[in-house]
Amino acid sequence: MKTRVLLSALVFPLLSACFVAPPEVPLHEVPAGPIVAVLQQRRQAFTGMKAVARVETERKGRKRVYESVAILQQRFDKLRIEGYGPMGESVIALVWDGTDVLVRKAGEPEPMKVGQFGLERIIGVPLLPADLCSILSGNIPGIPDNAEATVGCAQAGWCIVDFRHEDQRWKIRIEPKGGANGDLRIDTLELYRGERLVVRSAFAYLKEGVNQVFPDPTLILINSPDRDMSVTVAYEDVDMHVAVEDGAFVLGGEGAGK
Repeated sequence: MKTRVLLSALVFPLLSACFVAPPEVPLHEVPAGPIVAVLQQRRQAFTGMKAVARVETERKGRKRVYESVAILQQRFDKLRIEGYGPMGESVIALVWDGTDVLVRKAGEPEPMKVGQFGLERIIGVPLLPADLCSILSGNIPGIPDNAEATVGCAQAGWCIVDFRHEDQRWKIRIEPKGGANGDLRIDTLELYRGERLVVRSAFAYLKEGVNQVFPDPTLILINSPDRDMSVTVAYEDVDMHVAVEDGAFVLGGEGAGK
């Protein structure tokens, strides 16, 4: 499915939406199974994505904007992010081929293997590549089969899905989208390690010129409170649920092209 989205001042509402459940809002517990099953089915149905986005990073008050960024994703197994300059030249390319994280910067003849640490330095948030893929596509992360799951819902209709596994916790706010299939929309997603909030993400679903909710995210905010770092991804053109060939995740030397 392809769409073009409106890049307007959506970040500020998303910032307030990052707090998934104000403590004064009472939640009543409901069976977790049906809701978890819908979220897992949505994840399993995702095949891949081809997108062009505007990306803005902010670290300790300092902003940097990439006006043209290509994002290619094969399920939750492979990822390519490449930023382009005003003349269409590649400024930086990052590829996760399912095993290694490689980066090629402008002026460097060959890509460099940077690993998980290098990935965190570049994107600014402490996420595994597969979890980053989940967030960029508006899906829940890969949850271990033995994770504990609970669901609490507010009278207004939205719910909090709480996954816990060892010292890791994913806290996800969902909103019913309606329709015969009972589909759900992820509004916010938070990752905790122990009691520490590591990453929080918020999602907008707006389509240019249409006053309605769109099925897939059009704007994503990823924030790392510990590092005072945030990344905003605003999709301009996006094809969701498409197959992406393996060759897209091979990073050659400078000049390899888009």
